[in-house]
Amino acid sequence: MRPDIFFNCQPGGLEPDWQRFTNLELGGCIDLAEDGSYGTWIEGGRSRQEAEFFTIYGRLQEGGAEAITDCLDFESARRVTAYLVKRSGLTLEILC
Repeated sequence: MRPDIFFNCQPGGLEPDWQRFTNLELGGCIDLAEDGSYGTWIEGGRSRQEAEFFTIYGRLQEGGAEAITDCLDFESARRVTAYLVKRSGLTLEILC
């Protein structure tokens, strides 16, 4: 796997400080931005069937979540989460 796939939502593509998180989450997402508009409008909480892509989040100690990386399909996301669980020592919750 390409190294850039692991942290593509993080500033500079750098590995996050894993101590900030309680666990990892894998969720289905869609982009609700109108065609031709600049930017994105991402909505999570989608089922595996309706997701356009998948995001791996770190659940923050203080609440909320931070996107760690996006994957184009569920199988890629599964492989990436397996690597991130091993690397971080965190558990994974699959939400889609």
